[in-house]
Amino acid sequence: MTNEEFMKEVEISYRRSIEVLEEKKKEYGTEEDRLIQFYDVARASDNNPCNALTGMAAKHYSSINIMSRFPHDYTLKQWNSKITDLRNYTFLLDALIRDIGIK
Repeated sequence: MTNEEFMKEVEISYRRSIEVLEEKKKEYGTEEDRLIQFYDVARASDNNPCNALTGMAAKHYSSINIMSRFPHDYTLKQWNSKITDLRNYTFLLDALIRDIGIK
C-alpha cells in the first residue's frame, strides 16, 4: 500500500468514525453531557470514568483479538464495525480526560 493509498484509508476511517459517533450520540449521551455514560458506570461500579471507559473499550479490543486469529472468517463490514468502535473509544477517552480536568 502506498502512502497515498494509506492516507486515503485513514481519511475514510476517520469519516466512518465521525458518522458512527453522530449516530450513537442519542443512544449513549445527552445534549447536556455527551460523556454521561462513563460517569454513570463509574458511580455504579465505585470507580472513575476513565476506568469505566477503558473497561468498555476492552470488550471491543477482545473481540478484535479473537477476530484476528482467523481474519478471513469476517467480512470487511464486521472489521470496520469493530475497528471503528475501538477507535471511537480513543476519541471519547481523549475528551473524557479533558472533561475530568487533566491538564
